Amino acid sequence: MTRVTCGPLFVLVATVCLAACYDDPNRKYALEPLPNVQAGAAEQLARESNPFGDEMVRYLRGKPREDGNEFTLGVRFEPGGFAPRMDTLADLEALLVIMRDYPSLRIAIEGHTDNEGEPDKNRRLSQARADWVRQFLVERGVAAERVTSEGFGDTRPIADNTSPAGQKKNRRLVIRILNFDSRPVPVEFHQQPGDGR
Repeated sequence: MTRVTCGPLFVLVATVCLAACYDDPNRKYALEPLPNVQAGAAEQLARESNPFGDEMVRYLRGKPREDGNEFTLGVRFEPGGFAPRMDTLADLEALLVIMRDYPSLRIAIEGHTDNEGEPDKNRRLSQARADWVRQFLVERGVAAERVTSEGFGDTRPIADNTSPAGQKKNRRLVIRILNFDSRPVPVEFHQQPGDGR
């Protein structure tokens, strides 16, 4: 029996394809699977299509990154709303598959807002958004003890809140990896009779 460790691109493509196959009767959105990726321009296109999943898988495979163990989800919310827009769920689908593929992975979901409105309301809104993402994962089979959620409101800005562009950067959900056993997902190939390898 030969053990082969999958590369990050294979895991990314498999993650997105598996997420597209997940059949949830309550699902009210659609996710287009990534095309089959072979190399070159197609590989780059796949990475650009889901940079969140690609970066997280690369990190879990041991590639250091400037932002360390924090990843920003590319989900968008209606102003004042706690559930993400259905057309922005690709990162959540990728996160779900990654959580399934790495059963020792534990994460914290951190909600953040801009400084518009009352600070207490912003904290409650950021908590509701983080809780929504946690519930999304738990309802789809991720063990509740593997995921925590916390809302910080406008207390941890990463940009200036005086401009619309800065406010947009501050309205975010961050996935922080708490602990992780970095063993790769093993893939087994069985030699066929008469195969001279």
